[in-house]
Amino acid sequence: MSRFSEFPAHVEAYLGKIRGAEGPETDERNRGYHLIYCDPAHSAHVSVLTSGLRSHTAGAPLPHEVVCTLHADQERYARHLTGSIAELLTESESRVGPGALITNDRILLPDTEICGALAAPHPYLGEDFDVLRDADGTAVLRIITLIPITRGEAQLVARYGSDVLYDRWEQHGSDLLSVYRTAVG
Repeated sequence: MSRFSEFPAHVEAYLGKIRGAEGPETDERNRGYHLIYCDPAHSAHVSVLTSGLRSHTAGAPLPHEVVCTLHADQERYARHLTGSIAELLTESESRVGPGALITNDRILLPDTEICGALAAPHPYLGEDFDVLRDADGTAVLRIITLIPITRGEAQLVARYGSDVLYDRWEQHGSDLLSVYRTAVG
């Protein structure tokens, strides 16, 4: 039994039914991970997460996968953000942990102000989602949520830390599951 054998059940318990996956092969190469699509029973949201990125994150305190959860009609953005960040991590042989800021010089998601993501605990699922445990209760994998951010929000985090951004999101009642939300940075 693999130490990650509980991964599919864990994912479905929190993110909803696994609807499908894109294999690791692209037109140019094998990227080394799948992109998994999950739909909760209410169908209002979609989550796109990696499976297999953990094999590229050796040396991290815990191997990890990344996920982005957005409104169902924004699935292409969740896919693009998850895929782009996973690609960046594999190409640079980097690891990411909660609180990391991953930004681009240009807009990352077309027709939005999103230029990157804040690696964070999932804002709506609770801390039990963020760590996969084996049958003995030992933490074996971290699931890091990618919260889309704007350039101004990224600058706010870089200058003052993520707590200030979380406070502003709370003050404005920001919908963290929408790439069209009003920026608070």
